[in-house]
Amino acid sequence: MKRIDFIENSQVIVIKVGSSLLVKNFVLETSRLEKLAQNIHQLRQSGKKVILVTSGAMACGMSRLGLNRKKGDIPFKQAMAAVGQGILMQNYCQVFSQIGIPVAQILLAPEDVHNRHKYLNARNTFQTLLDLNVLPIVNENDTVAIAELKFGDNDRLSALVASLINAQLLIILSDTEGLFTAYPKKNSNAILIKEVERIDENIEKMAGREGSSISTGGMKSKIMASRMATFSGIGVILALGKDFSIIQRIFAGEEVGTFFYPQTKILKNRKRWIAFGMMTRGRVVIDEGANLALMRNKSLLPAGIKGIEGVFDAGDCIEVVNEEGRAVAKGLVNFSSDELKKIRGLHTTELQEVFLNQEINIEVIHVDNLVLFNREEKDNG
Repeated sequence: MKRIDFIENSQVIVIKVGSSLLVKNFVLETSRLEKLAQNIHQLRQSGKKVILVTSGAMACGMSRLGLNRKKGDIPFKQAMAAVGQGILMQNYCQVFSQIGIPVAQILLAPEDVHNRHKYLNARNTFQTLLDLNVLPIVNENDTVAIAELKFGDNDRLSALVASLINAQLLIILSDTEGLFTAYPKKNSNAILIKEVERIDENIEKMAGREGSSISTGGMKSKIMASRMATFSGIGVILALGKDFSIIQRIFAGEEVGTFFYPQTKILKNRKRWIAFGMMTRGRVVIDEGANLALMRNKSLLPAGIKGIEGVFDAGDCIEVVNEEGRAVAKGLVNFSSDELKKIRGLHTTELQEVFLNQEINIEVIHVDNLVLFNREEKDNG
């Protein structure tokens, strides 16, 4: 399917807008919100359902308190978000009410989607709002988050929301035109990559830049978000959002920005939750033999484990990395970290000596609870 055909067929669209597009000198620009609202209104009038993921709460808080320098510590950011979130939503309510669009605020924290019941409940809430023709406006619940339990930036949050609601298209608007072969501000020969069939290691290496003084997400976070979305069967467009009419240009068929094609074989809904919703409690390092076995759709066994990092219990979600430290999988572990330290490297016949003939699962992570990051999986619903 061509890019324009995919875009035209998309019915549920998530639009993420970065802080740098809404804020100037730490002051929220109402005129920018009005233009954003007008373009979202036009998109909705064409029959599309839209979810908006927005940044800007911290900047609104700093502006309200007369501060113009951001501190790096979590309590400061939480305080600014607490002051600014209400101001941000008040402005959104005002600009959208002028064109007759009801809005709903949704604040999400990682623990809200880590729990499977909450994850499904959040999906039902989004769906109900869309059915009622309400525009959900989403932000991270920064006021209660801690450093270890944050989405980290709204790029990842937007991809998670898109996956959660089974959207077809994610549009990430920022202060850059898209993905370039090199950093365009430092390399005049950098070329915009218009389309990406699949996000591989080479694409990831192109994205090493950090965010601005206002935003938290750089190109690296946008590529990771795009990877999340495309693994869920969602197309992604990274584009320059200084003029919000780019939303109309996208749906008019202009090939702006970088388009990431969705994968044809995608993760099942439950595995999406494991891959993108669950928080990891630790990780294991595996050898090449175990890595190859995972690629052949096998479960992870103790024999292939070379190292254990972190403290976790049976049933927790952990990351699986190869000997080079590259993440290859994520899944629900059947042993605690203490148990794994006793049995790592052991073959099946040797396990019985450790557990004295008790009935145990020989798989560290069963294939049904394992998500691979470099091999696609078929989704049957």
